[in-house]
Amino acid sequence: MQKIICFLLFFSFLVTFSQDSDSTIVNYKNNIKNAQNDSLKVSYLLKLGTYQKNRDPNQLPIYHKQVREIFKHAKYNYKYQKKILLIQSGVYKRRASDFSGALKDYLAAQKIIIETNDSLNLGINYGNIAMLYKYKGECEKSIVNFKKAIAINTLNKNYKLVGRNYGNIARCYSKINQTDSAYYYFDKGIYYAKLHGAEEILQGIYGKKAYLLSEHKRYEEALPLQLNYLAYAKSIRKNLSIIVTNTNLARTYFGLKEHKKALFHTREAIDLATKIKMTNRLDIAYKIRSDIYKSMGKYDLAFDDLQKHNEIQNEINIVKNAKKFTELEMAYSFEKERIKDSIIHTEEKKRIELQAEGQKTKKQLYIAILIIITIVSIGILYYGYRLYLTTQKKNKIREAQLSEKISNLNTEVTTKKEEVNDLLTETLVHLRTKEKLADNLAKLSHNEEGVTLKGIIADLKAEKLGDSKIIVLKKNIETLNYEFLKTLKTQHPTLTKTDIEICSFIKIGLSRAEVANLRKTSLYAIKSTRYRLKKKLNLNSNDSLDQYIKSL
Repeated sequence: MQKIICFLLFFSFLVTFSQDSDSTIVNYKNNIKNAQNDSLKVSYLLKLGTYQKNRDPNQLPIYHKQVREIFKHAKYNYKYQKKILLIQSGVYKRRASDFSGALKDYLAAQKIIIETNDSLNLGINYGNIAMLYKYKGECEKSIVNFKKAIAINTLNKNYKLVGRNYGNIARCYSKINQTDSAYYYFDKGIYYAKLHGAEEILQGIYGKKAYLLSEHKRYEEALPLQLNYLAYAKSIRKNLSIIVTNTNLARTYFGLKEHKKALFHTREAIDLATKIKMTNRLDIAYKIRSDIYKSMGKYDLAFDDLQKHNEIQNEINIVKNAKKFTELEMAYSFEKERIKDSIIHTEEKKRIELQAEGQKTKKQLYIAILIIITIVSIGILYYGYRLYLTTQKKNKIREAQLSEKISNLNTEVTTKKEEVNDLLTETLVHLRTKEKLADNLAKLSHNEEGVTLKGIIADLKAEKLGDSKIIVLKKNIETLNYEFLKTLKTQHPTLTKTDIEICSFIKIGLSRAEVANLRKTSLYAIKSTRYRLKKKLNLNSNDSLDQYIKSL
C-alpha cells in the first residue's frame, strides 16, 4: 500500500514538474500571481485557459472557478471576459461529451457577442457550434455553421480561422462520404493556413487529410503526414493532438500490417489519454488496440481491451443520463422559484398583468387593422367592378357608333360604284366619239362626202366635257381599288405613279386600246409600258400581266 502511495505521489510530482517546466505556463502563472488588478488577472487566466485547452483541458475548470470568483465581486461588467469564459467552458464541456451544457455556454456567449457587436468572436463561436454538431455526428448542421464562420472570418480577413474552418468542414464532408468535397476543402484550408503563416493550423489540416487518406487505404500517402504532425504536436506539447495522431497512426500501421508499430502508437495514445483524463479518446484507442490484438490472434488481450471500451461507453452514457436528469431538475427548480417570486413580489405580478394587457391590446389592434384592410379591399373591388361596367357600356356605345360608320361607308362605296359604272359607260361613249372624230378628220383630208368641219368642231366641244369626267373617273377608280392599290404598293414598292395607274385600268378590265385612249397616248406606248411593267413585277415572257394583276 505504501509503495502505491509513493508511486502516486511521484507520478503527481512528475505531472506538476512537466507542467511547470513549460515556460509559457510558468510565465502565465507568474503574471496571474503578480497582476496589479482583477481585470489583468482575469485576462491572464483566460489566456492560460486558451493555451491549456489542447494540452491539459482538465485545468480549465480550475481557471474558470477563479475567474467566476472575481466576477462575483466585480465593480464593473466584464462582458468581453465573460464571453471568452463561456466559449472556453463550451469547448471543455464539448470534449467531455456534455453537449447540452456546451451548447448552453455557446448560446450565452453568442448573446453577449451580438450585444457587443463583436464580429471576431462571432466567427469563432460559429466555428465552436459547428464543432459541437460535428462531435454529435450531425454533419449537415455542422456544415451550415462552418459556412457561417467562414463567411464572417473571410469578411474580417482572419485567414487563420478561415483555414481552420475549411479543415474542419472537410472532415464533415468526409464523414458523409462526399470525398471530392472533402479533398477540395482540405486544399482550401491548406492555402489559407499558408497565407496566414499559421503552422499549427496547417499541420492540423495535414493530420485530418492524412486520416481521410488512411480511410481510403492510401496508407503510404497518409503515413508521412501523420508522422510529421505527431512530431510537431509533441514540439508544442499539444496533448490532445498527440493522442489523436497516435490513434490515427495506429490505424495506418494496422492497415499496413505493421502490428508492432500500431501497438506502440495505441499505447502512447492510451497513456497520455489516461494521464489527462480524455475519456472519449481513451475509448477509441482501446477499440483500435482490441482490433489489432484480434488480427494478431491474441484474443484474450483483444477481449480485455474491448471490455474496457464497453465500460467507458457505459460510463459516458451514465454521465450523459445524469447530466440530463440534472438539467431537468435545474429547469424545474428555476420554474418553481419564478412562480414563488411572482406571488411574493406584487410589482412583478403587476408587470406580468400589464404585459398580458399589452398583448391583448396588440391583438385588438391587429384585428382592427385586419378589418380596415378587409373594408378597403372590398371598396377597391367594388370600385373596380363599377369601373368595369362603365367601360363595358362605353365599349358598347363605341361599337354601335363604329357599326353605323361601317354601314355608312358601305352605302357610300355602293354609290361610288354606281357612279364609276356610269362614268365608265360615258367614257366609252366618248372614246367612240373620239374614234369617230379621228375618222371624220381623215375623211375631211381626203375630201369625202358627208363630213363637215362644223360637225368636227361640235364633237370637239363635246370632248372637252368628257375630259373633266375622265378625271373624276380616275379618282373614283383609286377609291374603289384602295385595298388592291395598297397590296400592289406593299409587294412592289418600286412602281411609279404611271405604272400604278395602268395596273388600276387593267384591274377593272380595260383593253389596251381603251387604256391608250383614256391616257391620250398611242397603243405602242401602252405596249412599251406593259413590257416594262412585267419586268418590274418579275414576270416571265410566258406569264400573263392581266391575270397576275387581277389575282392580287
